[in-house]
Formats: sequence, C-alpha cells, structure tokens
Amino acid sequence: MRSALAFLTVLPVAVRDGAPGERLGRAFFPAVGVLVGLFAAAAFWLGSLLAGPLLGAVAALTVLAVLTGGLHLDGLADCADGLLIASTRERRLDVMRDPRLGAFGVMALVLLLLADAAVLAHIGTAMLAALVAAGAFSRLAVLAVLVSLPYVRQEGLGQAAKGTGHRDLVLGALLAAPVLLIEWPHALMAAGGAAAGAVAVAALARSRIGGATGDVYGAASEVAQLLAFAVRL
Repeated sequence: MRSALAFLTVLPVAVRDGAPGERLGRAFFPAVGVLVGLFAAAAFWLGSLLAGPLLGAVAALTVLAVLTGGLHLDGLADCADGLLIASTRERRLDVMRDPRLGAFGVMALVLLLLADAAVLAHIGTAMLAALVAAGAFSRLAVLAVLVSLPYVRQEGLGQAAKGTGHRDLVLGALLAAPVLLIEWPHALMAAGGAAAGAVAVAALARSRIGGATGDVYGAASEVAQLLAFAVRL
C-alpha cells in the first residue's frame, strides 16, 4: 500500500531513497483510488457549501490533481500529443516523451476537465459514491491495462509492468469490490464505464505504438474516471 501511495500520490510515504518499490504496489491501486476519492468528496462538500455544486466540482478536481501531482493528467496530455498525430511509431514515442505541451494535449486537458466539472456538478449530492467508485474502478482499469498490454519502452517506471501480474489484478479487484456496496447499481455501472474508457485508450495505444507507456496508464485512468462519473447522468 505504501508503494502504491508513493507512486500514485504526492504523499511522503516512500522509502528513504524516494523509490516507490519495484512493483509499484500495483495491486493496491484501487485502494489508493478510494482514498483519493474520499479527499475529493470532502473538497466537493466544502466547495458546494461555499458557492454551489460547480465550485464543489472544481474543488474536487483540484484536490484530485494536487494529490496525484498531476500524474494522470500529464499522461493524458502526452498521449493526446503523441497518439493523435499522423506519424511513425518512433516519432509518436518521441513526442510522448517531450515535456512540452502540444495542441492536442492542450485540447485533451481542457475538454476532459470541463467534462469532469460538468458531470460532477450535475451529480451533486451523490458525489461521495461517484468519486469513490470512480477512484477505485479507474485505478483498477489502469491495473488491467498495465497487466494486459506490453510495455514498449526500454526504461522508466513502467518496467514494473513486466510480468503477468494476474495475481495483482485479482487482488486489486477484491480491494475494489467493497465499493459495490455503496449504491451498487450505480457502482456497477461505474465499473463498466471505467472498463470501457480503459479499453478505448488501450486499443488506441496498441494500434498506434504497439503497447503501453507510463503516459498510456495515466490517460487510461483519466478517461476511465470520466466515464465512471458519466454513467450517473
């Protein structure tokens, strides 16, 4: 759990050298998603008290971005810049590695955050269940992508993706399962929405670069989270 928190959040829980651990604590990704969702729900509640559900939605998204250090949003932007251009596989990988933000990345970030805010503001009082379910199932979806797609770079933290990881996926699913007890019909739909989002990103990445990178995992998390929110509309 400490490794997963160190990798997916900015919380200072890593070992002394700052490393998150060889396997990144990947089985505990859904549990971290639940924790982050709870913090975001508290921010939504406070923001809504001050100025209504739209400010609550913005506060929740701010907490999500700050707690994760923008990790997943950065991955989404890099994926949009690299996967959406008409070029070779090698050029797409180079663009995804470039820290500069391109037009596709800007558009993806703006549109996704606007959609997140609109959906959360509409959900209103049901936001606790929505944020917790989306947090758990979007991270479970990332774990599934991590296990199922080959990692295409020769270096980076994504090297921890190597290996089958099916035991981690089963444990992650077990850790996410209790979320179904919270408004289970909506939670079940959130799981389906998250799965659809992750499958879409994984299919695009496979067709464009032949597998996954760390940026692909981040993009899968963000798209899965949005669709997990959207099923409540």
